[in-house]
Amino acid sequence: SAAASSITCAGVTTYKAVKVSHIKPGQWIAIYGLGGLGNLALQYAKNVFNAKVIALDVNDEQLKLAAEMGADLTINSRSEDAAKIIHEKTGGAHAAVVTAVAKAAFNSAVDAVRAGGRVVAVGLPPEAMSLDIPRLVLDGIEVVGSLVGTRQDLTEAFQFAAEGKVVPKVTLRPLGDINAIFKEMEQGQIRGRMVIDFRR
Repeated sequence: SAAASSITCAGVTTYKAVKVSHIKPGQWIAIYGLGGLGNLALQYAKNVFNAKVIALDVNDEQLKLAAEMGADLTINSRSEDAAKIIHEKTGGAHAAVVTAVAKAAFNSAVDAVRAGGRVVAVGLPPEAMSLDIPRLVLDGIEVVGSLVGTRQDLTEAFQFAAEGKVVPKVTLRPLGDINAIFKEMEQGQIRGRMVIDFRR
């Protein structure tokens, strides 16, 4: 199915990232970027790991969708000082998962976590990053990367989807729409995952 195809890539990737964050039930996790990866990360964090979720994006439509999916706090990181708001409302996130590719998202994530927090990088920024090493050392903040999960992670990701804890938001489109889909992606207009139906 279209939903299952989303779990094999985006689902297992985000499930593994949330797992790597070491988030515990009731703790705060910030999810940066709410596109095809981020909306799944939000669901795994909320519905599987029982975390409190802070959803961050620069697109208000994505934030609206995140609120509908159960985010406890939504922040437009383009128009608001995300790290400041997170510290004021939560005392700092226990962890952050960055699916966005913008340099600003990574910097904000490091600033948004509390002492001892963990930042998990999933998105790949197009440029080199500089980190506030003294802050990482003095506050014991960890920055780790997470690629794709193992076969066991995939099995677990599928199981949670089968139980209805995670419902991929997918749109089926014919192959003939491929150029339009890429244009929509570049303009940030895609909600969830786009799945190409080769039968149409």
